[in-house]
Amino acid sequence: MNHKKEIFLSEDDGLFIPEIGSWGESKYQIIYDYNVLFSSGMRHNWDNRIYIDLYSGSGKARVRSTKKILNSSALLALKVPDPYDKYIFCDIDEINIASLEARVQKDFPTSNVRYIIGDCNKKIEPIINEIPKYSSKNTVLTFCLIDPFSLDIKFDTIRKLGESRLVDFLILFAFGMDGKRNINLYLQENNSRIDNFLGLSDWRERWKIQEKKGINLVTFLANEFTKKMVSLNYRKETINNYISIRSDEKNLPLYHLMFFSKHPRGYDFWEKVRKRNIEPELEF
Repeated sequence: MNHKKEIFLSEDDGLFIPEIGSWGESKYQIIYDYNVLFSSGMRHNWDNRIYIDLYSGSGKARVRSTKKILNSSALLALKVPDPYDKYIFCDIDEINIASLEARVQKDFPTSNVRYIIGDCNKKIEPIINEIPKYSSKNTVLTFCLIDPFSLDIKFDTIRKLGESRLVDFLILFAFGMDGKRNINLYLQENNSRIDNFLGLSDWRERWKIQEKKGINLVTFLANEFTKKMVSLNYRKETINNYISIRSDEKNLPLYHLMFFSKHPRGYDFWEKVRKRNIEPELEF
C-alpha cells in the first residue's frame, strides 16, 4: 500500500528518538495497515475499542545511518482514521514515555491515553486494570501490539491479558535477531529466557527431537508458542498467517509478525494485510 508520506514520515522535534534498522519501515506499515482495518471495522460493533502497546517506544524512530525519521507504532495507532476509544502505552524506559507523552499532548490532546512506566511483565496487572470491564451494556474489544527488541516477553504476561479480557494480539517474534543469535546460550539448562517466552520448561527435549528431523528453530518455537495460544482458545490457523521481515543487506529473516485472535473476523483483517505486504516465496 502507498500511504501518504505524512502518516509515516516525521521530523526531529528535539525529544528523544531511538534508532532502528531500515526494515522497521516495513514493520510500521504492516502495523498501521492492521490498525486501520481493526479500528474502523470494529467501530460500530463495540462500545469500546482499546489499543495497547506493551513496548511503545517514544513515538518516533530514526532509521539508522540516515536522516529519515518515522512515526513509530504508538503515534501511528493514534493517526488511524477512526481512532481507538482508549490507548494504553507501556515502556520500561522513562525517556521513551516522557517523549511519547509530550508528542501525544501536542498532536493528540483530546485522545484518551494512559501511560505506564516499567517492564510490562511486571506491570501487567495495572495494564489490565486500565481496560474497561466487559458487560452487555459496555462491550469491549482490545488490540495489543507486542514489539520487543528481544525474546523478553513472558508467556504468563500474555496469558494474564488474554484470559482477563477479550484481546487480539500482534506479536513480533525476534527469532532471527535474538533467538538464533543466542540459541546456544538459551539451550543451557540454567537459562530461562525461552522457558519464560513459551511458558514451558520441557521444550529442550522436544527441540532435540525436531532438530534431528530437520525442523528449524524458528518453525519449532512458532509451533510451540502457537500451541500455547490455542490452549487459551486462540484459533489454530495462526501458524500459517505470519509475515516475515527481512534485512535489506542479506535478505535474512530478522523476525516474524504473528497474529492471534479468538474470532475469524480478526483473521479476515489480517489476511488482507498479509496480501498487501507478504512475499509469497518467504517461508519459515
